[in-house]
Amino acid sequence: MLKVIICEDNAVHRGKLNNLIENTILREELSLEVAVCTANPEEVISYVQKNQNTSIYFLDVDLKNNINGIRLGETIREMDSLGFIIFVTTHLEMSYLAFKYKVEAMDYVIKDDEDFKHRVNSCILKAYNTYYKSENKNGYISIKDESRIINIKLFDILFIETTVVAHKICVHEEDRRFAFYGNLKDIKEKLTPNFYRCHKSYIVNKDKIKEVDKKNNKIIMENGEECYVSFRYMKGLLA
Repeated sequence: MLKVIICEDNAVHRGKLNNLIENTILREELSLEVAVCTANPEEVISYVQKNQNTSIYFLDVDLKNNINGIRLGETIREMDSLGFIIFVTTHLEMSYLAFKYKVEAMDYVIKDDEDFKHRVNSCILKAYNTYYKSENKNGYISIKDESRIINIKLFDILFIETTVVAHKICVHEEDRRFAFYGNLKDIKEKLTPNFYRCHKSYIVNKDKIKEVDKKNNKIIMENGEECYVSFRYMKGLLA
């Protein structure tokens, strides 16, 4: 899952930014979470060193620390070459430093601007969509559901099932579920070969299977969730 990192020394601004991002994640149902929200740049550096994943970074320029936001961005860029760095500040005149230190910032958002909320939301959605639309076109699928487009990374899917609501299906990931209108046949055509139609009501990601209970026709996934495999499809699943 794509992570968000916030580094802001002002507690009020930090809380405001964190709430804004959390609300966007909930409203848009994004596969995204705030992993670090801190005033300490050293904490950010430590996290990036340990995890080495692509992330979205919101960095205050003036951190009241021996490491300012620009320098922090430079350090992050060395470790996370594909990360999305957004500077959040009141110091517009310092924006040139992002270019000087070759940080390759995605945006430079001014805290007091009227469109602050809109700019932050736009950065999140742009970074999110760019991340899930990777160079490998088979690395994700896009689902159009009413007024939104959901980008789903195939690697994160455990299984997909029909629901009690007619023409509605549910995608199970390791740490979230979401439903939308569609059918398994159409979804199956968009998936890679590691996805298998194991039951009239289920498509399973074979790479995420922990165990197959042949006696009870059950599939246990890596996270402990279960789905079913019908007798007629068991052989193909185990092949």
